[in-house]
Amino acid sequence: MAVDRRLLREQVRDEILNRLLKGVFPVGSRINEVQLAAEIGVSRTPLREALASLAQEGILDARPNRGYWVSALSEREIRETYPIIAQLEVLAIRLSDPEELARRAPLLIELAENMATSADTQGVQQADDEWHAGLLAACPNRRLLEMIGDTKRIVHRYEFAYLGDAHSVRESVDQHKRIAAALREQDLEAACAELESNWTISMHRLITRMTGSQEANGD
Repeated sequence: MAVDRRLLREQVRDEILNRLLKGVFPVGSRINEVQLAAEIGVSRTPLREALASLAQEGILDARPNRGYWVSALSEREIRETYPIIAQLEVLAIRLSDPEELARRAPLLIELAENMATSADTQGVQQADDEWHAGLLAACPNRRLLEMIGDTKRIVHRYEFAYLGDAHSVRESVDQHKRIAAALREQDLEAACAELESNWTISMHRLITRMTGSQEANGD
């Protein structure tokens, strides 16, 4: 029974997180627990456990005897999290079979092009997620992949909120293709350098858009 309860909590957590990523709950808004439990179709207990889990991750702000609010977006969180993801993905590549990575290179190039043809922000984000999933599929370390997934969830809402224009998407596509090309040639060092650069460029681009948006709104 404990296992079933934990599974339900994780399912509820994922559903809340998906709604957060899509902007259903604006930054600074209060979570209506009664309404949300009814919409998801669960009791208050697994809902509160899921909310507490998201609060521990910093995605929600828990206020004693008042409930949960959507945490503000933070430049510091971006600066602290993106380098971690970069290094974890680089480690995942280094642990992967180079020949398997080379075999996956054509698929990675195809997935990169899917980003360029996506019609909206959600489509671009999904295509980017699929590309990185394809990149990491050769990594044998399941625990490392879990850590990468958990850390990425923190930054996804930033990317949904501040994803860039067609020009920046094209730049990202080109860089993803360069990573794939390096893997095809089994040039591991070049691939790792490009991958780390990709995350660094994305971090700075996101911070620029975030601060620009805040200045425009008078924050």
